[in-house]
Amino acid sequence: MIEEIRRAITGQTPEGKSTFTDVGIVPPTTADLYPGATYWLVWGTEGGELTVGRNDEAVQKPFFPGPGGSRLIAVRFAPNKAAGQGAGAGGDTSPEALEAMRADAEEKFPGLFDKHAADPEDAAFHTTDTVDYGFVVEGEIHLQVDGGEEQRLPAGSFVMQRGTRHAWINRSDEPALVVYVLLGARRVEQGN
Repeated sequence: MIEEIRRAITGQTPEGKSTFTDVGIVPPTTADLYPGATYWLVWGTEGGELTVGRNDEAVQKPFFPGPGGSRLIAVRFAPNKAAGQGAGAGGDTSPEALEAMRADAEEKFPGLFDKHAADPEDAAFHTTDTVDYGFVVEGEIHLQVDGGEEQRLPAGSFVMQRGTRHAWINRSDEPALVVYVLLGARRVEQGN
């Protein structure tokens, strides 16, 4: 099982020579609202037109990029759990403790909770204005869409999620590690 995620970021010297601007371990991030889930916020870019040539810093907030922006993240999903199914849902968590967990999650992953909370039918489901390229590195994950339609995605699977209502569910007894590239998009109506 992969325990550390490393990154190597390239850039340019003032003379225009290629160099490494950052090399090291990406710190894992957790939030009590998402028990058992670990996130690695690897890299991201601002919305708008992508550019090269400057040594821009990573943009990792909000969690979902705006049109033209990007995020590179890895997520380890806990066994036997759907993403977005957090602590306190139907449990013994006090309203105050739940609000503190939501505030913590919002600070670490701005916008993530709101996307899950926006679906009154099931907090695991969410819809984002992104094109998501996912690769299952370890374990397996299920991707569920409307009508209960579902695909099991074992390690080695790619998935392209194109702004549709969906839920990620780990139905196995082992953790699943998925790497995502999220590309911010502009939503258009079907047929336009």
